[in-house]
Amino acid sequence: MARTRRRFPAALALALATLAPGPALAQDGAQEIAWRSSSVQGPRLPGLNTRLGVAIFAPADPATVERRVRPAGQPVDGKLPVDVEMVFRFADGATISTRSRETVTLNAQGVHGRDEWTGEGEFAAGTGRFAGITGRFSFRAVMGLDGRADGLLGDSFLEGRGRYTLAAPPPAPAPAPPR
Repeated sequence: MARTRRRFPAALALALATLAPGPALAQDGAQEIAWRSSSVQGPRLPGLNTRLGVAIFAPADPATVERRVRPAGQPVDGKLPVDVEMVFRFADGATISTRSRETVTLNAQGVHGRDEWTGEGEFAAGTGRFAGITGRFSFRAVMGLDGRADGLLGDSFLEGRGRYTLAAPPPAPAPAPPR
């Protein structure tokens, strides 16, 4: 009986661990990824707008985010195409870099106000546990939020979700023959 009691907690812990959420692995080897982020205005330079913020990847993996936005053309009918690069930096030193083409709605003053849009992008590069990342993601973003409202960390919100694969690591070099 004592032996059964000792095995039960271990078996229960193993069962619960297999039910814990984590990256879902698809049949093609792709993993699902999802995150939410908030940012505030960072440095602005001619032709470059930088936003800085925080992101939480599911299930509970925090990262900082830097979002660099560059015009990709001239505004047409109040819509400005932009190229966006995001870099997520995790506590363990790993990074994920993304690229997307987006369209921002401009107000009468030629700047964006409160706006909501969706889009798609690609995972462009990664380091550490995300080395060799490739894949695609979609997102929903809201700009122009009241940054003073309780619970908000910035004036923008972005929710992303996608699928990625990691390149296989290169094979280890063969050991040198003995001399």
